Amino acid sequence: MRIFLDTSGLIALSDRKDTNHEVAGAYLKTQVNAGARFVLGRNVLVEYIDGVTKRVSKQKATEELDNILNSKLLVIEPVSGTDWNKAIQYFNKYDDQRIDLTDCLSFAIMERLGLNTALTFDNDFKTHGFVVVS
Repeated sequence: MRIFLDTSGLIALSDRKDTNHEVAGAYLKTQVNAGARFVLGRNVLVEYIDGVTKRVSKQKATEELDNILNSKLLVIEPVSGTDWNKAIQYFNKYDDQRIDLTDCLSFAIMERLGLNTALTFDNDFKTHGFVVVS
């Protein structure tokens, strides 16, 4: 089984002060023990590392990037042109909501890969019809 890993999931896993830290850690452990692997969109990786760089430090961001790039539990998925075009359609579709372009790109990647579950604490994924950790 493959599960998409969103930015909010990454933050919850890495920040012990995050309110979702324990839930995310328990979910990760359970899923890994069941044989699951996690898919990380390149867009999510950029969003996460940029956030760590700006909010914590460049050193911490470098460490996090190295850990992610060398993880045996994560597959980093590139963004295709088709993903990009679909993301723009979703972004325009949700014009009455604050769903950002990064999430829309994640939706497109998940659909292309046939993924229906995300480790995220972002309700935008639920709005689009995916199963999320709660």
